[in-house]
Amino acid sequence: MKIIIVGAGRIGTNLAKLLAEESNDVYLIERNEKIAQKNLEKIDAQVIIGNGADPDVLRRAHVHEAELVLAVTTSDETNLVVCALAGMMGAKRRMARVRNISLGDMLAQSTYNKFYIDEIINPELVAAQAIAKIVEAPGSSEVADFANGRILLRAFDIPASSPLCGLKLADVRDEDFPWPFLIISIIRNNSVIIPKGDTTINAEDHIYVLLPAPSLGEFLTFVNPEVKVPRKVIIYGASITGKHVAMYLSKRVREIVLVEENLDAAKEIAGEFESVRVINGSASEADILTECGIEAADAFIATSGDDNANLVSSVLAKKMGAKSTIVTSQQQDFMSLIGVLDIDANINPYFLAVERILRLARGRGVYSVTKFFEGDMEALELIPEEGSAVTKTILGNIKFPQGAIVGAVYGDKNVFLAKGDTRIEAGKRVIVFCQKDAVKKLQALFTRG
Repeated sequence: MKIIIVGAGRIGTNLAKLLAEESNDVYLIERNEKIAQKNLEKIDAQVIIGNGADPDVLRRAHVHEAELVLAVTTSDETNLVVCALAGMMGAKRRMARVRNISLGDMLAQSTYNKFYIDEIINPELVAAQAIAKIVEAPGSSEVADFANGRILLRAFDIPASSPLCGLKLADVRDEDFPWPFLIISIIRNNSVIIPKGDTTINAEDHIYVLLPAPSLGEFLTFVNPEVKVPRKVIIYGASITGKHVAMYLSKRVREIVLVEENLDAAKEIAGEFESVRVINGSASEADILTECGIEAADAFIATSGDDNANLVSSVLAKKMGAKSTIVTSQQQDFMSLIGVLDIDANINPYFLAVERILRLARGRGVYSVTKFFEGDMEALELIPEEGSAVTKTILGNIKFPQGAIVGAVYGDKNVFLAKGDTRIEAGKRVIVFCQKDAVKKLQALFTRG
C-alpha cells in the first residue's frame, strides 16, 4: 500500500516506522530539515523535506497514487489543507489529526467529505476516554471496547487474594459463571501465554480478558474481591485530556478534585465545572496533595503536559495513600518505568492515535486494531468475506496461525464469545488476538485470496 504521512512528530514517526516494517510504500513529509534528516537515518521510508500543504511537495510524493494520506502535524489547519489538497489531487483516503474539539464537532456536523476527509483523530480526546474507562473498571490497566461498547477488553494484574489464582481455565464452566468471560492472553515473567484448558492462573499474572459489557461488574469483584466503586478522584493538570476526564467522571464519581499550577487556567476550569473542586498548585508538592485529601483518593490521574511532573506526583500520591495512579506520558520510553514506580496505568495519547490509524493501513477486512503494551500482541476486528476460509467450517476445524485466538463474534444484534463449535458468517465482525507476525496469515483466512 502506498501511504503518505505528513508531519514527523511522535505520531508520524511511529506510524512511518510501523507501516514501513509491514512492507508498505511509505512517504514521510516534514518541513523541518533537521527532523526530516533524523528520520531519514532511522526509518525505511521516502523522506521529503517540505510543507505538506504545498501542492508541489505532494506531487513529489506522487499523491495521485496514494491509497492513504495521514495528516498528523501539530497544526489542525495544516492537516485540513493537506487532506483537501490530497483529495482534489486523487488520493483515495485521507485522515486528519484535529485537536480542537469545537472544530472537530463542526466538521462532523458538516460531514467530512466536504473537506475531503474520511476521518479525524484527536489523540488527547482518545486518551481521556481510555482513562475514564480505566477508572470505571478499578484494577484494570489497559482498556479497549468493541461492538460499540458491547464487548470489552480489559487487562488486570492478578493479586494473590483473587479467586482466579490456581484456577485452571478448563474449570471455568458456564453454569458456575453466568456472566461469561474469556481470558485470551497471559503475560507471565515477560513471556506471552495463549491460554488453553490446562493453563492455570497464577498470582502476579497480567491477564487480558474479553467479556460482554454486562459481565464487567461481576468480573471486577471476581478478579479482585477488594475492588470498590471509585468515590473520589484527583486529577492533576487542566490539559485537554485532564478537562475531558473531569467532564466525563464528574457525572459518575461523587467527588472530583482538579489540581492546576497555572492560576488563569485554574480559574477558567473552575468556571466551567461547578461540581469539580479546583486547587491552584503543584501536585508534586505534599502539602497540595494533603489539601486535596489524597489519603481518601480512589484514583490519582496525572494529565499535565510535563511527563516528569506526572511521574513524580503519581509516585508521591501513591505513597500518601492514593489507591491507584494513572499517568499520561508523551515519551514512549517512559512506559518501561511504570511497573518499577508502582504506577497502575500509563496512557500515551500518541500510542493510542497510532493504534486507531493503523486499521486504515491494514487493508481488506480490518475494522479496528488495538495494540497491547506488552507481549507484541494485537487485537483485530476482522470482517470475513464471502467464501473466505473461516466461513467454510467451525472454528475448531480451522488451522489458525500460532499465537492467534478468536475471542468473539458479533453482528447488528447478537454478541457472543467464541467456542470451538462457533461458525463464522461472512459480514459478521470477528475479534481476533494474535502476535504481530501472524497478522498477514490471519488476514488471508478472512479474505478470498
